[in-house]
Amino acid sequence: MNSISENLDRISKQLKKNVNLLAVSKTRPEGDIHIAYDWGQRDFGENKVQDLFEKSRNLSELEINWHFIGHLQSNKINQLLSTPNLISIHSIDSLKLLKKLLSKNVDSKIGIFLQVNTSGEVEKGGFTDIKELDEAVVNIQKNNVFFLQGLMTIGKIRTDDFMTSAKESFKMLNELKNTLDRTHGLSLELSMGMSQDFEIAQEYGSDWIRIGSDIFGIRD
Repeated sequence: MNSISENLDRISKQLKKNVNLLAVSKTRPEGDIHIAYDWGQRDFGENKVQDLFEKSRNLSELEINWHFIGHLQSNKINQLLSTPNLISIHSIDSLKLLKKLLSKNVDSKIGIFLQVNTSGEVEKGGFTDIKELDEAVVNIQKNNVFFLQGLMTIGKIRTDDFMTSAKESFKMLNELKNTLDRTHGLSLELSMGMSQDFEIAQEYGSDWIRIGSDIFGIRD
């Protein structure tokens, strides 16, 4: 089994220029994060607010950029926003949640990725209505605390043709980005692609690749 550093070496060589690697450290011990950090990794993502909060406190001596990538419950917003060195939230999946978030004040600007359900799977969160997505963009633009960083999606979970389904999802997000960029004068980033499909995501302009198991190994 390859080491964390060896995995990071391999993945970094597969990333296109200007593509950012987000190491998904969920369920992993802080020692693993230290190893990745010593290699040179600086961006880490967690999918549970409590875990993110605790790790950011315990690893406060490290210059880590923390990203929240999981489903955000409205009653966890305050704790999330008190997380040291939180720089972005990749998973704002509804207008209702967005408005609750935008009502808060934080000391530093935090980037927001709007999650889009590009696969139509009912168990997934995310915007499905272009009008709601457009309204979300306008709401963020009016806000002085948060800023709209980009769009996020997850490839199809249940499919008989993984590659084709991934291409469809990522192509749709790329097209939405281009539409919103033109309409609102933006230059949005894309957060899409994980261990199994990040190479496909890169073909469709992903700026942030979220990789966990390919770095840290298969989770229990």
